[in-house]
Amino acid sequence: MPVRPSSALRPSSALRPSPAPAQPAGKEPPGWPVYKPDATANVHCSKMDSLRAGSISRAERRRRRLRQADVAAAAGVAQQTVSMLERGLADDLTLATIKRIGAALQIEIGLALRTHGPEPDRLLDARHARLVSAVVARLGREWTVLPEYSFNDFGDRGSVDILAWNAAAKAVLLVEVKSELDSLEAVLRSMDMKLRVVPRLLARERGWRAQCIGSVMVLPDESTARRAVAAVGPVFARALPSHTVAVRRWIRCPTGHLRGLWFLADTLIRRTNRNPGSPGRVRRQEDASTHAQVGPRCAASGLGRRT
Repeated sequence: MPVRPSSALRPSSALRPSPAPAQPAGKEPPGWPVYKPDATANVHCSKMDSLRAGSISRAERRRRRLRQADVAAAAGVAQQTVSMLERGLADDLTLATIKRIGAALQIEIGLALRTHGPEPDRLLDARHARLVSAVVARLGREWTVLPEYSFNDFGDRGSVDILAWNAAAKAVLLVEVKSELDSLEAVLRSMDMKLRVVPRLLARERGWRAQCIGSVMVLPDESTARRAVAAVGPVFARALPSHTVAVRRWIRCPTGHLRGLWFLADTLIRRTNRNPGSPGRVRRQEDASTHAQVGPRCAASGLGRRT
């Protein structure tokens, strides 16, 4: 007669994997990013990606001669959660849980973002290109500009976003353009290396022997970039002590050496309204039309003035 397993040995319903409940349109479980139905950006995780992630995690666990229970204890999750990941059920787990399991196995978990429009790299490159164009447009005719100057000097290799030479002042300007401030330590290290190597290469290759050298980081003139800089203010005060006004003054009349930070709008079109807002803000269509209709009336009647 078959023996029926006791309730104590049966898997608890709390540990059994269950399909994620269907969410109403436009709503996500608590703690998840909320995306609008018409948003173009989305996180893509195909079944093949989940199976590959499970195979890699299983192979790494076995290479380390660990049990699923060992990985679960290190990650602070249930053993069945580790089993779900290895069986290709990553879609039923949160990203935070997957990262904790990856950290226990010393596996770096990446997140791929794809859009229905242009690729994200192309969008970032377009912003970078606008900033480069804005810098070149603000350099006078006395500057000879070389965009994307590449070099390789005994292992020191890289490229300068904008390299400019002022023959009259015997000045070299090296500009590092960043559309977003990501890894500050890596950027400052790269700028130091270019400042050490590039002037010597220019003197040898082109005969440009600089008496004045400027090293400038350009960031978009918006609140997000300014907050990022303010968060590490003491670092910028030591590494790039000169700011926008001093940088523009040096470009007009180079004297001595300069290390500075330049906040620059990525467009040459100046706004005429009194409160332009952030360049990254996106208004809804009805809000923009209402603002265009109400704004002139408020200005005429004196409403909205600061006191």
